[in-house]
Order: sequence, then C-alpha cells, then structure tokens
Amino acid sequence: MSILADMSTIVTATLSGDINFNVVKAYRSDAAWYVFAPLTLIGAVLFYYRERLAEGFEQRLGVSTTKYTHPIIAIILTIALCAAFLPPVAEALKSATGDNHRLLLVMLPILLILFERSPERTIVVYCYIIMAVIIFVGVIQRFVFSVQVPWSTTIPPLLFMVMAWYGCALNIRLRTHLSFSEFRTKLGRKGQLFWLTFDNVLWLLFCVIAVTTTSRVTVNTYDNFAIVLGTDDIMRWWFLLTMPLCFILLAARAIENMIEDFTKFKGDGPMIEQAVIGGDT
Repeated sequence: MSILADMSTIVTATLSGDINFNVVKAYRSDAAWYVFAPLTLIGAVLFYYRERLAEGFEQRLGVSTTKYTHPIIAIILTIALCAAFLPPVAEALKSATGDNHRLLLVMLPILLILFERSPERTIVVYCYIIMAVIIFVGVIQRFVFSVQVPWSTTIPPLLFMVMAWYGCALNIRLRTHLSFSEFRTKLGRKGQLFWLTFDNVLWLLFCVIAVTTTSRVTVNTYDNFAIVLGTDDIMRWWFLLTMPLCFILLAARAIENMIEDFTKFKGDGPMIEQAVIGGDT
C-alpha cells in the first residue's frame, strides 16, 4: 500500500508542481520504478509516432523541414545570445514580452524541432554552437577587456552534458554506438536478428534506469532550489530535465531500430549495413 501511495504522490505532485521533501522521498522509493518504467515505454511510443508524423510532413513538403526550422532557430538563438551578453537587448525583450523573453526564446526552438524528423541532430549542433560562442566571447572579454560574465564557465558544461546525451540518442539510431558490426556480419540472419534485438532490449532497460535516476536527481535539485553558479535566477533543474526526456527519446530510437530490424529480416536485403557517424537516419 505504501508503494501505491508513493506512486500517487509522485504523479500528483509532479503534475501540480508542488514538490516538497515528502515528494522527494517518494521519488527515492521503489515506487519511482513503477511510475517511470511504463512512462519511459509510453513516452518512447509517443516519440516514435511523432517521428512518423514528422516524416509524413516532410514527404508532403518535398524537402527537409530543417530548411525552414533552422533559419528561424538560428535567428532566435542569436537574439538570445545578444540578450545574454548585452543588457540593453535583454531589457528591450523584457519590455516587449512582459518579462517572458526567456520562456519564448527557449520554447519557440523546442516547438520548431518537434516538426523535424531527427531533433537530436539540431539539439547537438546548436548546443555546440552556443557553447563555442559563449567560450569565445568569454575569452575575448577576459583577456581583452579584463571583464567576464560569471556564468560563461558554468553554462557551457551543462550544454555539453545535453549535447553528449542527445548525441548518444542520435548515434543509437545511426547504429554507430556500440554496434560491434564487424563481428555480427559474420553470423546468419537469425543470429544477427537475435543480437540486434538483444542490443535494443538492453538499451530499453538502460533507458528505464536512466529516466528513473535522472528524474530523482532533477526533482531533488528542484526541491533544493539549486541555481546555476554565476547566475541569479537560472535554475539547474532546467538543464537536468532534458536528461529524462533524452532517454525517453533514446528508448524510442531502440524501438524504431527493432521495428526496422524485423522488417529487414522478413526481406532479402542485408540485416547490418555500414554505419556512418553523422549520416542520415
């Protein structure tokens, strides 16, 4: 009965945003596994069908949706970086948006990448660009003007964390991450199907563990009101929240790979093809 009560606490408190120490304790209990294991699988299925919708949308357009989304995202992120380094720009955005400029500058790119077939690629590319710009400007400020914004050394590591894990999700789909293809191409079709399925089942189990544990870290950070060092009001849990979402997406990639493998098994083509890092999904 305690597990059911903790499960109810996790769900209701998370949806309402009323996080306190009792909720954190519920997250630390075994009830978290019963909540986040099905949530990971359900979320993975939803992400899978989101990609099918994005793929169909791309086919109707006749071109990749990134042709339209990337220029808009680039403009929005350029404005965001200008606001980060130039207080007058930030003040102008505050006045124009009613102090909701941060929400708009973050949510608009997120909404746009939902129309893309491979959102991980966009996340990785723009996280890298933002990191490079922050570090470059920080170096110029420090060694040329003898000033430096304090968050220029704390935001990039968080962005690197986001970039690394979403890059992992992309490489799972590309089958360039721990694929062992040299060994498996020597097996028969049934042997190849077995090991490919074994890989993806392990990825699903790993995702359940990662979603559960990173959710615990995220809610604990939220409860502790942890702020990113060098800032006044940028919360650390904003970055950590991307981790459970990333592993749900990774689980979707594992499901997508399994469906693709069974389709290939029924056909006559090769089961395992040469994978290329950065290739098309």
